Amino acid sequence: MEGDRKRERLLERYGRSYTGGQMVFVEDEPATEVFMVVEGRIRLIKKVRLVERDIEVLKAGDICGETALVPGGCHPSSAVALGDCHVLALPGDDFKSLLREQPDVALKLTHQLIRRLQSSEERIENMMLRDSQSKIVNTLIRLAQSTQETDGRLLIAISPIELSSRIGLDVDSVKRGILELRENNYLRIIDEKIEIFDLEGLRKLYQLMGMKEELRRG
Repeated sequence: MEGDRKRERLLERYGRSYTGGQMVFVEDEPATEVFMVVEGRIRLIKKVRLVERDIEVLKAGDICGETALVPGGCHPSSAVALGDCHVLALPGDDFKSLLREQPDVALKLTHQLIRRLQSSEERIENMMLRDSQSKIVNTLIRLAQSTQETDGRLLIAISPIELSSRIGLDVDSVKRGILELRENNYLRIIDEKIEIFDLEGLRKLYQLMGMKEELRRG
C-alpha cells in the first residue's frame, strides 16, 4: 500500500507522457533529467556521421538519461518514444536522493549499465564478422545463454526492432535472417518471442560459418 502511494506521488510530481515519434531528449544536449520508463517503449539512437543507428529499445522499468548524474554532462544519444509512453523525469539531484532512499532502484540501474556494457562488447564482436547471418546467430547464442528455460523451453522475449538494435543491422535484414533459421528448424517465432530448439546446433552452425569465412579469406 505504501509502495503504491509512493508511486502515485512520483507520477504526480515527475510524470510525463509522450506520443509515438516524439523526442524525449536529443543527443549532445545538456542532460538535466534521468528518465524511468513507466509504460511503453523508448528507442535510443545515435547519429554516426549522417546516419542514425539504433542502440537499444527500453521497456517499462528501464532507465535512461543517467548522464544527468554527472555535472555538466550531455546526452550521448537521442531518445524517441515508440508509440505512446509514460515516464518519470527526475532532475539529477532528485534521482540521487531516490537512489539513496530506494536501493532497489540503484541495483536496477547497475544491472542496466552492466547489460549495456555486455551489449557494447557484443557489438564489437559483431563488427569483426563479415556476414549478417553470422551476426544474427552470434547474438541469438548470447541471448540464449543469458535466458532461463521456461517449462523446458528456451524462449527469448525480443521484438524484431529490439533485435535489430542489439545486432546493429536494419530490421529487414534481421527478419530475413530469422526466417532462414526458422526454415532450417533452428527456431520458431511466437508473438514477440523466439523459441530456440537446439542451442548446441546453433553453436555448431556458428562455428561452421566461421570456418567458411576463413576459407573464403584464404
